[in-house]
Amino acid sequence: MKKIERIALCLTILTVAWLLVGRPVPDSSANARAVNMADLGPAQNILLESKDGVLTLRNEANHLAFGDQPTSRAWSIAAVHLDKVLKKMLTNERFVEERNQFDEAAKKQNADFERQMEEIKAKYGDMPKDNPDLAKGKEEMQSLYSRYQKWNEGVSGSQSKLMAGQVESAYKELVTAVDVVADRQKIDVVYRFIPASVPFETSQLGDTMLQVQARTFLRAPESLDITADVMKELGLKD
Repeated sequence: MKKIERIALCLTILTVAWLLVGRPVPDSSANARAVNMADLGPAQNILLESKDGVLTLRNEANHLAFGDQPTSRAWSIAAVHLDKVLKKMLTNERFVEERNQFDEAAKKQNADFERQMEEIKAKYGDMPKDNPDLAKGKEEMQSLYSRYQKWNEGVSGSQSKLMAGQVESAYKELVTAVDVVADRQKIDVVYRFIPASVPFETSQLGDTMLQVQARTFLRAPESLDITADVMKELGLKD
């Protein structure tokens, strides 16, 4: 066999041996990860140089980390139109029924005060001004009015307490629904917001400023809004 033929044969044997032995064997275990040949990696760190130094990027608990501090992470974020969802929740039958029961009780008590007032008017209304019993009628009317004022203040406070309790209850249910949706979609941070395009609902300066403060984003991609997903989780119709 000529020398050049022997060299060619050796090269062929080495090539075949590399293909059969030296080439990496795909991992067939349950933990094998499919790697797209167009992907970069796997790698422990990626170093990005600039005139200010080197920035190290790494995977920290499936989050892109760019520093050693717990806050030096890239977080997945979303937003929920809180005002819209809470208003929908407060129209829930159980909340409405609770408010109706309170209103009905207040109407009955108010009607009782009106009845007592009419009785005093009927008893003393036609008396002459010089009748000594007329002073007694005025005292009864004044006493009734004082009791009515005290009751009315109490009703206002009780109504405010009722509404505050309902809002708190609805808010807690909303947070639970947000947690479910966020876990499902792997979202780390969820903001409350009012879309900048939503019209203002008041002409009062104080209320207007509150609505400005509630509009967390001046501009944001629509994909950040998970309001529809949260409403679906709560069984609400958009």
